[in-house]
Order: sequence, then structure tokens, then C-alpha cells
Amino acid sequence: MHQSNICPGGASVELLRGYRHRMRDGVPLPGLSPPDVVSQLAHRVLGPLLADRVRLVLDYHGLTGQPAGTLRGIATRHGVSTVTVSNHVRAVRAAGARLPIPPAVITAATRRSAPSDDHLSRVRIARTLGLPVPSPWRPAPMPRDDAVPSSALRVARVAARVLAAVGPLEDDTLLAAVTRSRRFRHRTPLTATSLAAALSALGAVRGPDGRWSAPPGLITPDRYQVIVTGAAGRELTRTQMIEVLITAGYSRSSATGRMSSSHPLFTRVAPDRYRVISRSRPEGAGDPVAPSPGGRVLRKAEPPVSRW
Repeated sequence: MHQSNICPGGASVELLRGYRHRMRDGVPLPGLSPPDVVSQLAHRVLGPLLADRVRLVLDYHGLTGQPAGTLRGIATRHGVSTVTVSNHVRAVRAAGARLPIPPAVITAATRRSAPSDDHLSRVRIARTLGLPVPSPWRPAPMPRDDAVPSSALRVARVAARVLAAVGPLEDDTLLAAVTRSRRFRHRTPLTATSLAAALSALGAVRGPDGRWSAPPGLITPDRYQVIVTGAAGRELTRTQMIEVLITAGYSRSSATGRMSSSHPLFTRVAPDRYRVISRSRPEGAGDPVAPSPGGRVLRKAEPPVSRW
């Protein structure tokens, strides 16, 4: 095997992807970087008497101080046809395919482009040297937030469904709602900070007033919709709450057991009194809604207003 076909360290150049030509038997050039090698190669192939052609080839490779442009733009700039540009570039590439290239130059020519690189220039240089074209720069994917464990995300999904059903809620109200669920009682309690991080990871948004809103596009579960429609604004006994749960689609055994004490939408406000959670009432918002014995919603009577 020809010595120019051997990489330092004994590895065959044929093992390098894209370094396909069996015989790189040209005379090596002293350039230490891909642009230097291409510039020296253009001068060697086109000769010192054809400086205009050398400038054209260097311009094609983006080596004249401006980014590599289109073939038509380069032809117009130099007053020639696109065919002429292609012919000169092809002649240089034919020589570059047989040129022995140091491993350091191969590495520099084929690495992934950086944001500040002229990627088109680097692609053309690599092709002229018979090397694999470099990959374009792409932003690195956002690192996964390992600070938000999967258990916290599961809790946050429950909180997101609650938000979709009842609307924006404060941290404390939301945290109390998800904590009520029995599945979380035997684990380390979730803090407001952890819940906030998990909600943010799901796409929930905290408004200027500090209340969380459901992630965009989240659909309220049908059962949650039935519960909110049937119980919003009412203060229910445990028996009435169970009937609402059954109407929503829960089995009687589930409604009388686990769900009656741990459903995230219900909060206990007094002995044997339950209410669908809602945002904290601001000061001066008036007296709460009170149910009539028959379940009809009534409000505290207000004094009559004088007409005089």
C-alpha cells in the first residue's frame, strides 16, 4: 500500500469516512488549516499567471474576506459564466482528491460547524479536499431538568387537570388539592417550590397575580367537568358529594371510599361539609354562597336600598 494511504498510528485512511480515494499520491502542501491548503492548492493548479482564476476559486470557497455566495453571484462578480466558475472549481477539486492531507487538517475540515462559522464555505472546502462535509451547527437540545422527578410531574399533571376544571388557583390552594389525593399521602410531601417547578415543566403559567393557569391546550377531563358543573358554588354533605361523584362516572365503591376523602376537586370546609375548590376570596368579596336545605343556592339577604 502506498505510504500516503496510511494515517499516523497505522490506521488505514480508507477507514476514514469520505477519504475514499485509494491513491492520494499528490505532492503534500504545507498548509496547516483547511483554508490554507485550499488556497495553496488553487495557486498550484491554476498557476501564478492566472491570478483572476485563483481569486474566483477562492471567492467560491469564501476565502476572499466575504462569505461564500451563490454560483450565480460569484459569476456575476467576476464577469464570467457559471459554467466557467464550475470548470475552475472542478479542476482544483480533481487535484484536491489526490492530495495527501494531514490528520489535523482532516479533523479541522470535518468538525461540526460553529455558530460563527461560514458553513457553506466549510462545505465547499471539504468537498474540494475530497473529505466528508461538516455538519451544520444546531442549537443543543434543552437539557432535561433532572431537578423535576417523575413523581413530581405526576402530581403536577393532577394539578394541571384541576386548573383546567376550575380555573386559575394560588399555590397553597393547588398544593392542598393535590396533597389530598391518597396516592400521595404515604410519600414525601411535595413542597410549593417543587410543584411550581413541575407545573412550569408541563407548560403551566403563573400570572402576575400569582395564580397558576392550566397548560395551553389541556382538555378538562369529563368527570371533572361534571363535578364542577354539578357542585360549583354549593356546600355539600358527604352523601351529596358521593352522589355527585357517582353522577360524574365513578363507581359507588370508589365514590364512597377513596374518592370521597381524596378527590382533588373537593375540600372539607366543616364537619360533613364539602365544597369544590376555588380561588381564595379577596377581602371584601362579600359573604359566601350558602345552600338551602334542598340544595338550591341562596345568598345572604341584603338590606333594602332606599329609593328616596
